[in-house]
Amino acid sequence: MLPVNINKSIPQQAYHAETVRDNELTIAARLGLMSMQLMQFAGDSAFNLLRQRYPKAKTILVLCGSGNNAGDGLILARLARAANFHVYVHSVVNPDKLNGDAKRACQQFIEQGGQFHKFNDIDVSRIDVIVDGLLGTGLTGKVRENYRYVIELINQLNAPILSLDVPSGLNANTGMPMGCAVHADATVTFVALKHGLLTGQAADYCGQVFLAGLGIQDEFAKLCNDDVGIIANDNVPFLRRRCRSSHKGDSGRVLLVGGNQSTMGAISLAGQASLRCGAGLVSIACHPQYRGFLLASCPEMMLVTDFEEQLTEQLKSADSIVLGPGLGLDEWAQQLFVKTLNTDKPMIVDGDGLTLLAQSQHSRDNWILTPHPKEAARLLNISVAQVMADRFEAVKSIALQYGGICILKGAGTLISDGVQVAINTSGNPGMASGGMGDLLTGILAALRLQSATDFEACCTGVFFHGKAADLACEDGEKGMLASDLLPILRQLVNRT
Repeated sequence: MLPVNINKSIPQQAYHAETVRDNELTIAARLGLMSMQLMQFAGDSAFNLLRQRYPKAKTILVLCGSGNNAGDGLILARLARAANFHVYVHSVVNPDKLNGDAKRACQQFIEQGGQFHKFNDIDVSRIDVIVDGLLGTGLTGKVRENYRYVIELINQLNAPILSLDVPSGLNANTGMPMGCAVHADATVTFVALKHGLLTGQAADYCGQVFLAGLGIQDEFAKLCNDDVGIIANDNVPFLRRRCRSSHKGDSGRVLLVGGNQSTMGAISLAGQASLRCGAGLVSIACHPQYRGFLLASCPEMMLVTDFEEQLTEQLKSADSIVLGPGLGLDEWAQQLFVKTLNTDKPMIVDGDGLTLLAQSQHSRDNWILTPHPKEAARLLNISVAQVMADRFEAVKSIALQYGGICILKGAGTLISDGVQVAINTSGNPGMASGGMGDLLTGILAALRLQSATDFEACCTGVFFHGKAADLACEDGEKGMLASDLLPILRQLVNRT
């Protein structure tokens, strides 16, 4: 039983850790499986992954805590001993305090001749792989000092770490470390993917993520629903095709409002992204002083030169409006913000538009808000740390408070309408550069004109944004520019 690399086969849903814990034994019983069998399957799957991923490993260190995670680790340790590995096992708690299946796994390990080691008795220079079975998915508070000591110690050792179910110390529901967490080289999670393995700071701690269904994953997916979907290659909605007789007006009119004196690049990137993603006509309402720059950067974009009559007409005729990229916060920006909000057309608000929105507290059902964590904190009037402590709660709260759909950007971008949530799986650290958010805004403006619903447009747009970056990083992540993604976006929106 070999776990599946989720980068190659990503499930359609992720689950709250409690949902998995509350249902796995019931589902196993329906299938005629005992809880100890599930633990055996978990240990066996993890050991098979260890052998495949680290074929030259001869000496392993298995770390155990007090819960079922320890039982999984002890089964792995027993299997490794039977396969002639040299096995060190260190338990943070007295093994005599283990209960239930973990206690049985411990007894089997000892009966086979296994023993526990103090850290001072372990030759760490010999260790080829560390198995992290310290803390499972039930962690809710800060990591206790005795666990923190071990976690910080193994993070400094020169050996890869395989974490069982979740890297110890990482919140399985939010993706945030609870004071400290194991930096794993790989994580094998059991039964189903947990929310926290895909967003927040999870990418810094999980390494490659593998899923071991333990033989109950299909039944679990049938019986357990969650409001969190996963956006991946296999489930991105297709865009509507153009009719053979289409003309530019049929492909939609996008109006972008922003581009103050020192931030013209933002509105230019957003406009070019809209064109590359299939918008038929793109108009820009920007500061008069730098209109020539926009024409030079992309002559296909049209300019709004009259902020009274012409802008009013553009607001009426536009099918999709973008408000905010490079808008600024001065009086000119505030006047443009108010005028744009007077229309009831579908809208995407980004950048400085979100800062002004946080001060005005408007709400409507037909807009898409695209904050990064700092902007999200402004919208909710809380700290960035509070946003990051539970990104799922933050993205839902913004959607409920302001209406429409919220896209909370960052690693594992979240999309929510206040009820359902989607997690994006594409993208890479090369996207940590100026202009990437502006690009996304322009993508969304075009794709909402080609999608069945705004939620589908958001899922497709966010995925294509990250996918384009993944394809653009063949020469490395550092130095990637937002404009590098433009030609790739054209390829993605034309996929069949």
